[in-house]
Amino acid sequence: MNKKIIITLVVVLVLLIGCVLYLYKDKIMNALSTNESTMEVTDSDAIMVTTTSDTEMDSDIDWSKYSTTNVTLDGDYTITSGGIYSFTGSTSDGSIIVNTTDNVKIILNGVEITSSDSPAINVVNAKNVYIELNGTNTLSSTTTSELDGCIYSKDDLLIYGDGTLNINSNYDGIVSTDDLVIKSGTYNIKSSDDGIRGKDSVTIYGGTFTINASGDGIKTTNEKEKGSITIKGGTFTINAVNDGIQSSSTINISDGKFTIKTSSTSSTESAKGIKATGDLQISGGTYNLTTTDDSIHSNGSVSITGGTFTISSGDDGIHADSTVIIDDGTITITKSYEGIEGAYITINGGTIKVTSSDDGINVSDGTSSTGMGGNTSSSSIYLKITGGNIYVNATGDGLDANGSIYITGGTVYVDGPTANNNAAIDYDSKFEITGGTVIAVGYSGMAENATSATQATVLINLSTAYSKAFTFGGITYTPSKSYNSVFISSSELSVGSSYSLTIGGSTVSTVSLSSTITSSGTSFGMGGAPSNGGGRR
Repeated sequence: MNKKIIITLVVVLVLLIGCVLYLYKDKIMNALSTNESTMEVTDSDAIMVTTTSDTEMDSDIDWSKYSTTNVTLDGDYTITSGGIYSFTGSTSDGSIIVNTTDNVKIILNGVEITSSDSPAINVVNAKNVYIELNGTNTLSSTTTSELDGCIYSKDDLLIYGDGTLNINSNYDGIVSTDDLVIKSGTYNIKSSDDGIRGKDSVTIYGGTFTINASGDGIKTTNEKEKGSITIKGGTFTINAVNDGIQSSSTINISDGKFTIKTSSTSSTESAKGIKATGDLQISGGTYNLTTTDDSIHSNGSVSITGGTFTISSGDDGIHADSTVIIDDGTITITKSYEGIEGAYITINGGTIKVTSSDDGINVSDGTSSTGMGGNTSSSSIYLKITGGNIYVNATGDGLDANGSIYITGGTVYVDGPTANNNAAIDYDSKFEITGGTVIAVGYSGMAENATSATQATVLINLSTAYSKAFTFGGITYTPSKSYNSVFISSSELSVGSSYSLTIGGSTVSTVSLSSTITSSGTSFGMGGAPSNGGGRR
């Protein structure tokens, strides 16, 4: 082939490739950014991950193109050009100031900074700022100015390294008014307000955090389009007066070890453990939550697909204004007002143990004047149980739906109330059983049977209260407190058969199951004959 023709074809091909790359440059860059999001940050080639909040921080900073400046601290030091700045030494009244339009990496090598009139590190302007931690670094800010962080950045900020960062602040500890990303490091933060705050997002991949905050522990504040919190690992010990972790948008936690304690008892302040204005998703991790308010809370929906939870709450253990979905996990609620609460609750799996001073699992849309758990009934809201192992010990209603209850699988045990103004199972619309095993005991005043069932289901009300184990057919259960009402639904029972209820070796009732739904005995106290509906909601 003629060389001129070959050259012409090559030129045309190069031009075509260039056009394609130009037309699809945004999609290509997004794909590259996504692929790079799992890469590790190293000293020579720090990579900014792409967070779920669509952070605009550069993902391919080539630090080898920047020179390194070694600085020994002695008062204020201002960075006015891009580059790498390695700090040593200490200052008793000074700060590091960043004011440039380029990328800046700050390396802290065992520094001590105390600032009385500004943040210890103050990013006035920059493209991206990275802070690398080496050794033990201590930053203190006693400023009373409006710049309210010991580390304060008006631009995107990433912190990483093998070192330790000790922070003492009159206001917040670490603040970014854009995106804040923490990859690694050890953080000891004591603040008079919030511990860690990002406006557009906070993303944490790892590290060890000890936060003592007079406000919130970790939070975001953007209430318009962003404000997410994403945690993929790390160890967190948070003691906060207000919320432990609080997002103005969504929260997504996939791993980590969390010990969170909140202490405010004010009725006007929020003191929740993990709180999201939007949806809250947890797929793994270990959680020890001790809170004066809800331990896990969403103004939207809560989704739990894994994790181990130990919860002690002054209000609700798990609360969502909309939907609660539990697919897996080990959840132990040792103390609560109401254990799990939402308008639509679905439990598909997991091991769940609830102790509550009022309702154990409560379905309410929150439209009554008394809020969630009030007297408003709606046939559209529901509790659905398709699987899992569930135990409820409730002073109020055990399972309480201001709508309907549907049970298709799983194993449910309820130790209900010892008074006649509540019931082990309470609903307003329907109670349908098509599978699973349900054993619920309580007092008979408000006891209710199912409205429909495809397996043998029986409610037995007794004239005497007992506190010993009982046997019905091949089913044996030992309640934790006294009872005079027993509800059982199980595939182990057969319609058309008769069974004796034996307590303490004596037969107290014999019941013939003539249909899938059988009631025996009469209620006493506040109610009449066993019936559907009529209980306190």
